[in-house]
Amino acid sequence: MHDVTNRYHWRRNFLEALRLLAQASARLPFGVPDLVLYGDATVELYTGSLWSAASLDVMCANARQLTAELFVGGFRWSDRPGHVARGLWHADLQIGVDIIEAVDPPSAAEQVNCLRVAVDLEPSEPGHDPCLKAIGIEDLIVQQVRDWVGHGGAHGEASTRLSALVGLAREGVCGPLRKGYLRRSLARVGHEDVAIDMIRGDEGWAQSVAPRTLSLTEMHARIDVWRDRNGLSPAPLNAGEQGRLRHANRRARVRNNAPSGKGGTGSSSAKILLFDAAISIPPG
Repeated sequence: MHDVTNRYHWRRNFLEALRLLAQASARLPFGVPDLVLYGDATVELYTGSLWSAASLDVMCANARQLTAELFVGGFRWSDRPGHVARGLWHADLQIGVDIIEAVDPPSAAEQVNCLRVAVDLEPSEPGHDPCLKAIGIEDLIVQQVRDWVGHGGAHGEASTRLSALVGLAREGVCGPLRKGYLRRSLARVGHEDVAIDMIRGDEGWAQSVAPRTLSLTEMHARIDVWRDRNGLSPAPLNAGEQGRLRHANRRARVRNNAPSGKGGTGSSSAKILLFDAAISIPPG
């Protein structure tokens, strides 16, 4: 593989695993639905490896066929380090893949909301890069809101991760943000009382439902803009930068704890998330 270490924020082994997954997906028989990346792997995808995933979780319609294609790429059954279950592991890349054979396929809305990622790691003609589907960032934010609420809505790891994803969604890391879809999805899972600052207002409900496709190069450029807005340098952060970000995050927490009358929705019972400030770098 062409050396992409200096081109992208993502970990090299994560990128290579994405490429192998995309190639395996392309070799699946005609008529078999595309596999879909979800879970922690999509957090790593959308944040440029600010959070890393020990394995890539994928949903597919036929686990046996996908496993066979991943074997072509060098994955093998193995008792993975630090993993209680036996799963697929790539010894050279030191990364695993967990396959979930979907009993109930994603809803039509979730399928339309997926992002098709062109894994453009090698020089190639436009449109010839292998592609991989990932759940849309709106669906990922809903999952993270549920995690955040599960932790009591407290500031901490879940809050920081959600803050980052909201900021990246605003920056278009998954394409144009579908605010109406996000609002409806939060209501559908029983979190209509959670008001995220970016989806308040009268932006309308009739938004584009056209398929979304972005290349890793395009995603990287949008992550770069977001990192710059939040004072995150392209290189690993030094001690001074980490201290500055922690201080900025403490100021943000004070602001986020303001009463709902100072930027809320007008409902005293609503949970107000104002994710608009610099984040602290995640541990590890």
